Parts: sequence; structure tokens; C-alpha cells
Amino acid sequence: MTDPSGFAQRKRTLSDGLSLWLREQVLVSDSHPREGTVALSFGGDVMFDRRFYEDDHPLEPHFQIRPDDRMGSHQTILQYISPLLQDADITSVNLETPLTTTPWRHPSKRYHFVSHPDAAPAMVDAGIDYVALGNNHTLDALMPGLDETLQTLSAAGIERSGAGRSSTEAWEPTYFERRGLTIGLVSCTTVTGDQYDIDWSADDKQSETYSVSGDDVAEVSDTEQLTFSGSVGVAAATRDRISRTVSEVDANADVTVVQIHGGTEYQQEPIEEIRRLTETAKTAGADLVVNHHPHVTGGVELQDGTLVAWTLGNLVFDQEFWSMFPSYLLTVHVTDDGITRAYVDPLLIEGYVPKGVVDKPRTWQLRETATLSSDEFLLDHNRLEHVAKDETPTQMATRTLDGDGAIYTRNSGWVNRVIDGAESAELGRDLLPTGRFDEPDIDDERYEGPLWRFSRGSDSNGLEFGYDGSGGIQLSRTADDSQRSILTTTEPVPVTGPTTLLGQYRHETDTRLELLVRWYESTSGSALDSASIDLDQTTGWERIERSLSTPEEAFYIRFYFRLYPPDEGEKRVANVDNIQLVEWTDSAASGGKDYDYLRVHESCTIEFRSSSQSDEAISWEALD
Repeated sequence: MTDPSGFAQRKRTLSDGLSLWLREQVLVSDSHPREGTVALSFGGDVMFDRRFYEDDHPLEPHFQIRPDDRMGSHQTILQYISPLLQDADITSVNLETPLTTTPWRHPSKRYHFVSHPDAAPAMVDAGIDYVALGNNHTLDALMPGLDETLQTLSAAGIERSGAGRSSTEAWEPTYFERRGLTIGLVSCTTVTGDQYDIDWSADDKQSETYSVSGDDVAEVSDTEQLTFSGSVGVAAATRDRISRTVSEVDANADVTVVQIHGGTEYQQEPIEEIRRLTETAKTAGADLVVNHHPHVTGGVELQDGTLVAWTLGNLVFDQEFWSMFPSYLLTVHVTDDGITRAYVDPLLIEGYVPKGVVDKPRTWQLRETATLSSDEFLLDHNRLEHVAKDETPTQMATRTLDGDGAIYTRNSGWVNRVIDGAESAELGRDLLPTGRFDEPDIDDERYEGPLWRFSRGSDSNGLEFGYDGSGGIQLSRTADDSQRSILTTTEPVPVTGPTTLLGQYRHETDTRLELLVRWYESTSGSALDSASIDLDQTTGWERIERSLSTPEEAFYIRFYFRLYPPDEGEKRVANVDNIQLVEWTDSAASGGKDYDYLRVHESCTIEFRSSSQSDEAISWEALD
């Protein structure tokens, strides 16, 4: 948004021992007056159903919607990111759920996402102006659910496109007037349910009607019958329809935004179909193409003046896969001449609630997104951003490193390539966005250890339990305890190659402290293999460095710190901090922006690169 001073405003996170929001002023280019600059923000998939209503796990708490206070519950879910959502002139999300109280459900689908209508006013309060409905869950509650969704959104003042009672209505764009510009938004999907008798593709030419009996649907009387037209549904993405609709919007709007829901779930890279449809939208005049459906975050690119986001991941969702917890909000500044600025604000979904992040989780997400993005987006430790007409700063440095398995860690800059001795170097990436147990997210909790499972209590986590006065985790047991005290990740972590577990621990008693590692073929089922390592008693803090070989059939890893109860005597404790799980590449020759570790076996010469010109733009240091 802009203010009378002539500055465009941006909120971002920072940390000075606390997590805060900072308002940053960015001068609008002299060639584009402030009144002609519009900020657009885009979030990923949103729904408020399923596990939001299930009981908490005592070691892995999540937010629960209270049926006696649904409005307040929905507001709480969105409260931590509302400063970001409210900062734009138009904020958009993919609403992957009907908002309805009807008991009707699609009779063939395995997964239904159906949220309460109270979500709509809560989204408005949080700053959401528009929702994309062109997705595979909009018709989960059939025609009654779609009707109530459209009425609920209209009553709340939320604009939408992508679904309707006909194909014409589903493809109808939404227009906003902001700061002298007309913004047009289109929503569509490639996932249309063709495999079911009742698909959800809106089709004006379809004369047949669908009929669903109550005995096919839970919570509906078996004497009830629901009949509705096959023309109802969502905008089905085809190259011809995208081309025609986007051309029309481009003729009527200063800025054209197309959102496409499709691709392969859990994959960061777009499939060929999505690339083709994106190219079609770009050629027809789209200024922005925003894609979603895979539930994981992907890269952002500039293609001939069109900004493309390949997948925004989840924003509010209850999925419990490790790769879906990191997310981001994309913000784009536009004028009648095109895109002047674009940046991402990293988020972390903790207990199904999105939160802004600082420190390691923020840097972790920025580096991962930068790796998948085009070079127009500049990366430093606190931002990933494109500014039009700015020259891309580049700083290079060449250094020769020696080491017999020495590990170097990155402060800033990245390995561009290995000039000499590539066979002696491995690049590594930390698989854990959290692990320092400090205060990484914007919320009301202190040192809560997000994405970790442990027995939470007044003597388990906090500032006094970490290395060098930082946040940490303390495991404790007494002789009366019958089970071990455990620290582990909330979910198995995806892994493909060899790993090294790094960290620090303090264990000053004779009670057994075990590091147990298990590998899995999938996120469920028994372990394929395991390794048990007893951690020695210490006289203070000691470093952990354990190399782990991933079995060929394994795709997930989980490790456990386990403190056993003593046979007798006083309470025993062990402290853990700064945990990293580094996955190594086979070769470091090509470098990469998301690699933050370098292991050197012999001598090698490395070319480092940075998109910053500061004195500390390139900084790597050997671990003690």
C-alpha cells in the first residue's frame, strides 16, 4: 500500500531477541506516482476443516476450532499473518473448500474439505479481498454447498471467480479499481474430476442433470434426493479458453492476473501441462500467472515481463507432511507499465496456523525459493526480491579450502561452482527449518519448539535450557517414570542421500541418553532400518556430529533423542540445542543457492557468489 509521503509500504519480520513486525518504506519510482502503484499479495491453499476439529496430541499440539466460538477461532487462525495480508491493496488466496453447513457431499470423492461460513468474515477481518474458486474442492458439498459459498462470500464482501452455475459464470473475471488502475483476475483448474460420474467442471453445453440420493451420502436422509445441472461447477482450464478469456481481460484491465490450479501434488517443479497453460496465459496478455495445487512451495520467475509463481503451497491447511510446513506470501507491485517490484515473505504453518518467521526458518525458505527462481530475484540473508530497473549486483570470490572431512557452514553467499577438486567436495542442505529452539515465529508463545514433538512443560523448553544462553530443549526423567523422555520431529523428514546429524547436547549424569535413527519407505509403516547410538556423559556442552547412510529403499528419516529413567535417586536431565540434519549431494560441481554446508575431503578451489555488495556478502566458516 502507499501513503501520502510518496512511499510504498511493506511490513516484514525482524528479530532483536523478540519477533516483531517492521514497516519498511520503499520509495516509488519517480516515473510511477504513488497513486499508480498497486500492491497485490497472493497466499496459497486455504481450508478450515478436518483436523481443525480433532483432539490435540499432547506432544504435538495443533489449533482446534471451537464449535461454540467459530468466529473467534477462525480469527485466531489468521491473526498472526493479518499484518501481511492487510498490507496490500488486494490480497488473494485459493479457497480450497466450500463455506457451507449443508450435509450434502460429493458421493465419490475420498476427501471432502467443507468449512463453516464463519470463515468468510474472519478472512475479511484478516485482510483477504478475493478468493480463487477454480479448484478441485469447490464442489465438495455439491450444488447446495456452492450456492451457500457464493452467498456467504458476497455477504462478507469477498470477491471471487473460478466457479458458478454455468461455464460462462465460472469464467467471468473479477475486476478491482485501485489507485487509478483496473485489476482483472481469472481463476481456473486442470483438476476437474473426469474420473467420477459427477465431475465438477462447469459446462454450458452439458444438458444432463446429476442426481444424488441420501443413502449415498452420510448425514442425509435416505429418502432425500438432490438433482442439479451438469453445467454447474468450476472453470476448466484449456488453452483455448484461457487464451480467449485472458485476451478479453487484458483489453479491459491495466493488470491481468490468472490463477491456475493444477499440476502434481507435492512436487515443486511444474509439469508440462502447467507450463503450457502458463505460456498460453502469458502470450494472451497476463501480467501475473499464479499457480497452486501441489501444496508445496515452488519458485517465482520473470518471463518476458510476466511474473510466474509455480506453486504457492499451503496457507491455512491441516496436512501433516514435513515439506508442507514452510510457506510464503508473494507480493507484487504493479503499475500501468508492468511489474516494478516482487518479493516473498516466508511463513511457517505450525499446528495448522500460518505465522511469519525470522532467523533460520526465514533464511531457509528464502534460499529454497531462490534455488527454484529466476536470477532476476536477488537473494541475501533476509530477502528474496526483484526490483525493476535495478541492476543485479554480483560479487564473486575464489578460495581454496583444505580439509580431511572438514565441514564449512554458510553465513552469506553461495557456492557458484567448484573450479578444481570437485571430487573432494560435497554440498549439503539442512533439512530442518527449525532446530535452534529460539524464537523463530510471530506469535504469542515463547520458545515453543515449532515442528518438534516433546513433552512440553515449564522445565522442558525455554531460554535457560539452550547452548550459550539461547533457547533449547531439556529432557527429564525420575525413577518413578515408566517411559523415556523423547525429542523428535513432528513428522518423518524426506531424504534421498547420505546425511550428517549436527548439534549440541549436555548430559552430566550417568543415565542413558540414546540417539535413535530410523529410516522409512513412506510416511507410514514400519522402519526399514534403524541405528542406536549412546551419547556419552559430558562435563558441559558437547558437539554432535554423526554421519548416517540412507538405505537405498528409504525416502524418509526420523531421529529420536531418548532419555531413560534412572534406577533411583534424583531427577536426571539432558539438554539439546542447534540440531541440523544435513543431506549431502553426490557432487558439488554445479553449486546452488539453497546449499548451506560444504564438506571438503581434500583440497578444492571454490567460486563463491553473492547478489549483495556488502562487505560480508560472502562468508563461510569451518565448524569447530
